[in-house]
Amino acid sequence: MNLKWYKIDVKSKKNFTPPFFAGSMLRGAFGIALKRVVCINPTYKCNNCFSCNNCIYYDFYEVENSFKKYKISSKLSMKRLSFSIYLYDETTQELPYILSAIKKSLEEVGVGKEKQQVELSEISIGSKIVYNGKDFLPIVDVKPYEFKCNEYYQNIELNFSMPMSLKYKNQYVTKDKVSLYILITNLHKRFAELKGLPTKKIDFKIEGEIVQNSLKFIDLFRYSNRKKRRMKFTGLIGKVVIKGIDRRSYEYLKLGEIIGIGKQTVFGLGDYTIRAID
Repeated sequence: MNLKWYKIDVKSKKNFTPPFFAGSMLRGAFGIALKRVVCINPTYKCNNCFSCNNCIYYDFYEVENSFKKYKISSKLSMKRLSFSIYLYDETTQELPYILSAIKKSLEEVGVGKEKQQVELSEISIGSKIVYNGKDFLPIVDVKPYEFKCNEYYQNIELNFSMPMSLKYKNQYVTKDKVSLYILITNLHKRFAELKGLPTKKIDFKIEGEIVQNSLKFIDLFRYSNRKKRRMKFTGLIGKVVIKGIDRRSYEYLKLGEIIGIGKQTVFGLGDYTIRAID
């Protein structure tokens, strides 16, 4: 599976306590800042804009019913604001604009109902610090990662740190309906959407089974400025243990650590990590 990607890690100073769920707040502030950074239209309006086909803000925020080639990743109930932004494929070429928008979103636009300005302590990509709290540092040697899965474990634990909102056959998947087949086919479809390819039938046999399931439902809430109303995210959080998984399915799950799984991943939903077990 061919995928180029960045993971941009952002840390703030201790002058702001985030809400329980920060993903919507972060996406909103980032969108305002990104538009300020990249917009070249004197009217500042997206409708019928001469530059919309080449505008990363337009792609990220104005195009409906499309796979967004980025996501914001954060934790629930953080004591200090920290988060990550993932960029995929061609959006990695927009790194300077993204970095500028990150700084502007926190230190100028502000976050939360009070639009509180938050000081950054650092922005990093991997082990490379690209903003040290005062200045941006050269990024000429910062290159996108290329997805590779050089490991394989048959028995694993998936820890969903953010709610997973899955649909299968146009119905939301409940705890008792979660299966390895549904997880892998969802990731297969997501990867095809990310690459702009038609979804083809999986060409390998999915092996393995979920032997332990401690998932539970959790509700998160956000306010949509576009729809002018409060909205609810419902998803499954917790752990599942999978035994006897085949190599190709394991590779898809490793990909899912990067691209997320399910709906509303741009807000951070569907985040999980894999741990090998005996």
